Amino acid sequence: MNFRLAEAQLAHLRTVGVAIDGHQQPTVFDGGLVGFSDATESEVMKDVAQGQAHRSPAGSRQGRRARPRRAPAPDYAFRSDALELAHGANFRRLATHYEASAFEDRNGVWVAVSGKPLGHRGPAIHFLIAVPVDERLSPRAWAFEKLGPRARLMSLKHTNFPDASVCAFPHGHWPWPNPAGLLGLVDIYVLWAVRKLHRDHFGWWPGPQVGPCAHYRLREFDRREQCGCGSNKRYGECHLAPDLLEDPKAAAAEFRRQFECDYDDRRPPETVMAAARARWGQPPSMATAFAHRPDPSRVHMI
Repeated sequence: MNFRLAEAQLAHLRTVGVAIDGHQQPTVFDGGLVGFSDATESEVMKDVAQGQAHRSPAGSRQGRRARPRRAPAPDYAFRSDALELAHGANFRRLATHYEASAFEDRNGVWVAVSGKPLGHRGPAIHFLIAVPVDERLSPRAWAFEKLGPRARLMSLKHTNFPDASVCAFPHGHWPWPNPAGLLGLVDIYVLWAVRKLHRDHFGWWPGPQVGPCAHYRLREFDRREQCGCGSNKRYGECHLAPDLLEDPKAAAAEFRRQFECDYDDRRPPETVMAAARARWGQPPSMATAFAHRPDPSRVHMI
């Protein structure tokens, strides 16, 4: 736990976590603030500055339009015609709701976004997102608590093996293409981040999650969390007891079979860390970053 939160922020985080755990759908406001669609800005959190506009729940864009916060110039465009066609309008829309920048790559576009799930006085979460042009490849994102020479990745919970990229999507629910474009994609990452903050501060992960095998569940899950089998029961009341009966060596072998690595083999590509240390002044090669965890589709980058 690296962020120190004020009492009001902790209270808000607790409220959001309990609501998510009760299957309520949060709203993502401009800048990444997470609240609820039936609340006013001041009701979401008292110490948030007035004037941020309301948006509808993540994945749905039926609410009021937010006032632009950091819109690129009207003639902003990617140099690559392919990237402009695929992501130009999407990125310009994203930049009206978040602090965002983009970097062209021969295989797609890197998008760097900062969001504050607990309001403008709360901690900033910095995302580096790779969005390939080839739609057979899903986006990948890494989340950082801190940028600069001492760049620090967020704690490892629901991050992919072995590249430590964000794992924000339940099995069978794919992140891309998102009906709300890049904006909807970033909203989902922000909801993942607020759940991660809740676990860091209160010790348990709110809401549904996936637990593919005993070794994974024993290492990742708290008994208070929802079990990863889809039963809607708590892990302590569901798979914990049978998981404890598993032979540890056999359980570890099953994990290796499913993930093609050991549990402790999880770290971001060095090129991604170098980009964070340079505050995105040195964007990584997408091909190099993706090579750290080959895509199941076996689509190769150039």
